[in-house]
Amino acid sequence: MPGEGRPGPAGAAFVTGRCLYHINTFATGDTALARQLLDENYIQHNLAYGTGEDAFVASVEGLAAAPVKTTVHNIRAFADGDYVFLQTVYSFAGAGDQVAFDIFRFDEDGKIAEHWDVMETIADEST
Repeated sequence: MPGEGRPGPAGAAFVTGRCLYHINTFATGDTALARQLLDENYIQHNLAYGTGEDAFVASVEGLAAAPVKTTVHNIRAFADGDYVFLQTVYSFAGAGDQVAFDIFRFDEDGKIAEHWDVMETIADEST
């Protein structure tokens, strides 16, 4: 598979690209892609969401069914070995902009095995 033998530029680009596809499933609703990118034993460390592949796919389905489209705008991304770090602005189903710092760990097959994040609502300019 391309990107094997991480770390290195090819491996870093491969896993970073996979993370960007992953977060964009929130906006596209592509559950097949979401499943393809995740390890079957995916661990979610954000307590607001369930752990496991099925729980993540259910989140994608819920956002896809919302009347207001979710938006995802990645600011920066970088990789270090089996880890990828993203800074992204999300608006989940029109709930307002939130900035997030995501950390993803990849397994030996190039699938996302774990995810951690910190999110904060972006204050409006009047505060």
